[in-house]
Amino acid sequence: MGDMSVKRATNERQKEARRDAILHAARSLFMEAGFFDVSMATIAKRSGLAKGTVYLYFKTKEEIFLALSTEEITVWLDRVDVSLTERQSDMSIDRFVSVILETLDDRQVMLRLITLLHLVLEKNISYEEAFAFKMYLKARSEQTAQLIERALPFLMAGQGLEVLSTLHCLVVGLGQMSDPSPVLAKVLEHPELAPFRVDLKQNLLTIFSHILNGMKSSLNDAKP
Repeated sequence: MGDMSVKRATNERQKEARRDAILHAARSLFMEAGFFDVSMATIAKRSGLAKGTVYLYFKTKEEIFLALSTEEITVWLDRVDVSLTERQSDMSIDRFVSVILETLDDRQVMLRLITLLHLVLEKNISYEEAFAFKMYLKARSEQTAQLIERALPFLMAGQGLEVLSTLHCLVVGLGQMSDPSPVLAKVLEHPELAPFRVDLKQNLLTIFSHILNGMKSSLNDAKP
């Protein structure tokens, strides 16, 4: 019985190590070549595993990157939780937005993956995978949403999730616009095209602040 338990534990550790190797390989290849130029074969080669072994863990490339997205978003939400917990509960909107932007530092993998979620990844996975992903995201986000509502007490119960959803939408849109192709980046160097240049963090700071101030004003106006 003891030998069987040890063997089972070893196998579980091996499975986890292989899964981690696959995700690590996908992450590094993604940062080097982007999503569309990465294949299951290149991920297998980089991870040091046979291609058939990779398919035992993930059926498609999209599944791999969805798992990577889940991991990256979880790490970011954990960082947000720590940052909000360390600070006083009643923040100014400007301070809150600054804290959120601080948590996005060095999160380039997540920021780039988020821009792919709706356009690519969620369109090429099964119903079961999509449902599990969304349910996990909802459950994990609710924890952070409660801290957001504590930090911004003008929010009504449940609006912390709305704030997170709005932030997500802004990151998707601004993330795509702030990462132009090499050709477009060259085009945007022309002075007359300066209005089309997007700086993710600066634009996020401005727009997110405006939205939150609008929410606060609207809620205050609605109070009897």
